[in-house]
Amino acid sequence: MVSKRKRKFPVSIGDSLLSPERLRLIPPEEVVRAFNFGSGQTVLDLGCGPGAFLEALSRAVGEEGKVVAADIQEPFINMARRLASEKRLANVEFIVSRERHIPLEDESVDAALMVNTLHELEGNYTLQELMRVMKKGGTLGGIEWQKVKSPIGPPLSERYSEEESESVLRDNGFEIQRIFALGLYHYAVHAVKPEGRRRRR
Repeated sequence: MVSKRKRKFPVSIGDSLLSPERLRLIPPEEVVRAFNFGSGQTVLDLGCGPGAFLEALSRAVGEEGKVVAADIQEPFINMARRLASEKRLANVEFIVSRERHIPLEDESVDAALMVNTLHELEGNYTLQELMRVMKKGGTLGGIEWQKVKSPIGPPLSERYSEEESESVLRDNGFEIQRIFALGLYHYAVHAVKPEGRRRRR
């Protein structure tokens, strides 16, 4: 089970996540291609922060698709909303989420993206909620810091190794498709909700 009492990324330095230097670490367009997010999909950006990936996701899903930006820190949602307004992203919606509840209908999203979010989760509640709102066969794209020393990023003690991420996702019902390097200091996990997955009661 995911351990409890995790530190969240500080809203006070949230603007740093939108800097060109930070975006070069995990290029948004590369993320979209890696997980094959595409036209007409509804994609949940869970733990969206100030919205660093919204523009790339918005372009990928197109006018027929939708991006749902969710974060448990409402100031981040406000920042993301302002960015979307400035970029004129008409196909993005915003919700304030909770660790134990994502305010979406069952099986309402085709895919989900979590960037540097998995290691911040408290308990399995969010992953079980994610399983609930995703459609069967839906893609989960997870990106996490490599558990090695790097000039930026959280302490090593807070990071998940590739094996730890895989274990947490499998324990919550996801099937792992592949794990691969992405950017300078990160790795990506491509997981799916099984076709035969039933909602846990």
